[in-house]
Amino acid sequence: MSLEETEINVGGTKFKGAHIAVVLAFISTISGGIWATSEFFSRVGVLEDTVAEMQISMPDLAPLEVELEAIKTKIEDNDLGHLQGKLAELSTLLATIQSRQQEVLDNAAASNAKVVDMEKDWIEIRNEYKKMADAIKGFEDSVARFKKEVDDLWKGLDAASSPLG
Repeated sequence: MSLEETEINVGGTKFKGAHIAVVLAFISTISGGIWATSEFFSRVGVLEDTVAEMQISMPDLAPLEVELEAIKTKIEDNDLGHLQGKLAELSTLLATIQSRQQEVLDNAAASNAKVVDMEKDWIEIRNEYKKMADAIKGFEDSVARFKKEVDDLWKGLDAASSPLG
């Protein structure tokens, strides 16, 4: 029994299986939309209640505003000329610090260049040392072979000079 063969008879009207599937899909889509709308309005209601509760629980800001105005008045009453002098002094110190910082950066760049040159020189010296060490090793091997040959020759001469021992 497939969907195409299924039929429902309602009030003398026959509904085929494909029609039933389309109607069920349409009904489920509409019911899902209704549920989503209901959920949305429920959440909006909860948010409205939360905002109302927060408005009730917020403290009065008027005393803070009065205190803020008092602080502003005190700042304006202070001697701004004195602060301008300090600001000029700080500006001069900042300019001096910037110039010294540039000198330090220039010296650091020169030092880095020297270090790079020294690294290159060190690599060259290390390579030369390796070549010399290999040459010395080869020379030591040659001397050892020569000594062995000389010792063998002496043993041969000793054996030739006294064949009986």
